[in-house]
Amino acid sequence: MTRYKYSASAKRRMAACLQGGIAALLALASAVLHADDWTDDVQVHGFLSQGFIKTTDNRFFGDSDDGSTEFTELGVNASFRATPSVLLSGQLLSRRAGDMYDGSPVIDYALVDWTISNTPKGAYGVMVGRSKNPLGLYNDTRDVAFTRPSIFLPQQVYFDQVRNLILSADGLQFYGRVHDEHGTFSLNLGAGSSPVDENVEISFLGTDFGGELESGDPAFIARGEYETRDGAWRLSLSAAKVNLAFDAAPSDPIGSGEIDLLYWIASVQYTAERWSLTAEYMEEPVEFNGFGPLVDNRDSTVQGYYLQGSYLLRDDLEWVVRYSEGYTDKDDRDGTQQSAATGGLVPPYAFFQKDWMIGLRWDVTPSFMLRAEYQWADGTWTLPRRENPVPSATVKDWEMFSLLASYRF
Repeated sequence: MTRYKYSASAKRRMAACLQGGIAALLALASAVLHADDWTDDVQVHGFLSQGFIKTTDNRFFGDSDDGSTEFTELGVNASFRATPSVLLSGQLLSRRAGDMYDGSPVIDYALVDWTISNTPKGAYGVMVGRSKNPLGLYNDTRDVAFTRPSIFLPQQVYFDQVRNLILSADGLQFYGRVHDEHGTFSLNLGAGSSPVDENVEISFLGTDFGGELESGDPAFIARGEYETRDGAWRLSLSAAKVNLAFDAAPSDPIGSGEIDLLYWIASVQYTAERWSLTAEYMEEPVEFNGFGPLVDNRDSTVQGYYLQGSYLLRDDLEWVVRYSEGYTDKDDRDGTQQSAATGGLVPPYAFFQKDWMIGLRWDVTPSFMLRAEYQWADGTWTLPRRENPVPSATVKDWEMFSLLASYRF
């Protein structure tokens, strides 16, 4: 079972802020039970997705080289409009993804949303509790298959190994939007504690040590976005500043230390009547301090980007094609320096990945969708470390075929 880890101070901050989200769920349940006519104010929705993955080599969400069905997403959400300006909402999520996530239900989000002002020219408000982080074009809706452009988001930008770290935060989030004759300008600003699990520790430190990697100082999240009046152009810049604290165990070969990272994404999307183009660029400077010589010299700037195109063959059938690249250090794109630092134990191709993907989406009904995709990869950077613990045993050039069926209500 995946465990979230927080420092003592982060736990106090999280408890204070998450109370608002839990209160939202309790108030929501009470409202449903006691309201005379709640059907107009309460909304209940959900989704269920099941995938199949087959790789030529390596493991991706289970024993995919033999064919894996260990990819399932199940979510149930509800919202209650308590007043015209106050919305209570929450979602429970079960996600199974090979050795990464075992399907244990978690609170995906639980919040009170207070719209302080809402006029034809714009609106602004605040959310209290656990809310999704507005990062890039897809992070805040990444668990809903109908809102993703493909079965899996481009991993070089939306790295699944650390998804819980960037997915949500327990705290406050302010939002505002302004409409004019040119389009809509929106801004989100948030602060809170980010969940940390074993996948995050393995991704940044290489293994799950005896000590604990926890959320340290408050995380700060921001996104500014512009959309033209006709909806054709969408531009955004988003970022998250995160601090992680590691409390080493006596048996650990590294000392207690901190990790500071700044994850930012620049996004652009153009949508025409039957086709669209999307591009996103990500950088993540990562600094290690206090761990000792085995880790402190690993400072780097992670880099990832992709270009994606889609075309509607007919109203219910869509092609998608994407090219992606990603590097654990943009100054060592072929991975040779990082490999040398491990004494050759980790091959150079483990520090980058370039891939092509083509896919087909069929909306069988408005509520039921099927997808099929094929990917050609050069490099293994985005492979889950938990499922591929020996980097030298992986294969540099590999391919992946995936299917997904998704239902929403």
